[in-house]
Amino acid sequence: MQNSPKPPYEGVYVDTRATYLFTFISLAIGVVIAAIVGLLLFSLRQPLVADAQGRTSFSLGAIMVPLAAIAAVAILAWAVFQLPVWFAKRQGIILDPEVWPWTGAIGVGAVAVIGFVGAMFLGLI
Repeated sequence: MQNSPKPPYEGVYVDTRATYLFTFISLAIGVVIAAIVGLLLFSLRQPLVADAQGRTSFSLGAIMVPLAAIAAVAILAWAVFQLPVWFAKRQGIILDPEVWPWTGAIGVGAVAVIGFVGAMFLGLI
C-alpha cells in the first residue's frame, strides 16, 4: 500500500506510520490493563490442600491462576487487534493491511516471552 499525503476519497487513506503508532500505543494500554486484571485475579488464588484423609475440597480460588492467564491473553488480543481499528476509525485512517496484523501479533508474542522470562527470574515459575 502506498501512503497518501492527502485523502483521495471520502477523507480516508492508508497510513503506515499511524498503523505502527496506534498498534504500539494500544499494546501499551493492553499491557497495563492486562497486568492489573491479571494481578487482581492472581491475588485471589488459593492452592488446593488435602485434609487428613487425602481428600481435597474445591474452591474457586484454585482456578484463578489459569483464569488470570486467559484474561490477560484476551485483553492483549483485544488491545492489538480491536483497539487500533477504533483509533484509526476515529482519525479517519485505514490501517496498513501489510503492517497492522503481524505487528500486533509479534508485539503480543514479545510481551509474552518477556513476561515468561521475567516470571522465571522472579521465581514465580
